[in-house]
Amino acid sequence: MEHTPVYIDIILLVNLVMDFLILWAAGKLAGIEIRYGRILTASILGAIYSAGCIFSNLSLWYDFPVKIIISAIIVILAYWPDTGRLFLKAWAYFYGVSFAMAGAVLGFSYLFQGYPLGTVSDFSYLWLGGGIICAVALGAYGDRLMKERVVPNLLKCTVGMRFGSAWCQGQGFIDTGNNLTDPLTNKPVVVAEYKLVSNCFPTEVREVVDCCQQDDNLFEALAQTSWAHRLRVIPFTSIGKKHGLLIGLRSDELKIQAGNRWLTYPGVVIGLYHDSLSPEGSFQMLVPAAFVQQ
Repeated sequence: MEHTPVYIDIILLVNLVMDFLILWAAGKLAGIEIRYGRILTASILGAIYSAGCIFSNLSLWYDFPVKIIISAIIVILAYWPDTGRLFLKAWAYFYGVSFAMAGAVLGFSYLFQGYPLGTVSDFSYLWLGGGIICAVALGAYGDRLMKERVVPNLLKCTVGMRFGSAWCQGQGFIDTGNNLTDPLTNKPVVVAEYKLVSNCFPTEVREVVDCCQQDDNLFEALAQTSWAHRLRVIPFTSIGKKHGLLIGLRSDELKIQAGNRWLTYPGVVIGLYHDSLSPEGSFQMLVPAAFVQQ
């Protein structure tokens, strides 16, 4: 029976490189400061552990629970997270990148060798190029992709508002920084583009808003309309404006789509914003996170 020679130095080197790239990419995705000395130390431990699998008398060290414990130790050594939440986040990214790299290696083997997907007969270190490319891409561009595409899409939701019998609907963005509250009820305030909600307003209210340029004049003018009972003034602070005032109108009902269900809230104040909230036009409302944290 022919035996394939195993070179422990090659195993150590390959696993050292792969573990280093996994920890580097996972740290980038998790938003953790990369300390290369720590990552190298953790990678050395991971490489030694991986190389030990060739010794049959160490088989007990490669049972599933032990693998989980060792991976947790590697994550702690690499990042030294100061909270349990940060540790779990880094641990999840560590396994996510690991699985992605494993899939890339299998994909390269299928692409270049023509084997049926899911089977690997003869190993080639050339296939590791797929894993290396995957890790480098995730570390270099994954964080930007998460921030610019994935996370914003996850934070978008369909929102409907009712004023009397009129409904208007648009895309909302879950804004954790929106802490505006109605001074009378202390309920969170939704900020919406005026051009979206104006279709729900009666003619007299639209004419007043369209004519008034200053918020103080707008408040006085709206106070003379039939919607005076809906009128609110919401104080806010922003960069360059410490004591700002936002004109709002109380809706009769607010509905937010959360997955397959709708969350309904009565009497939510809608702050009127006259410009675009999103440069790309991908959303028209800022929804406080308190509305979806149920």
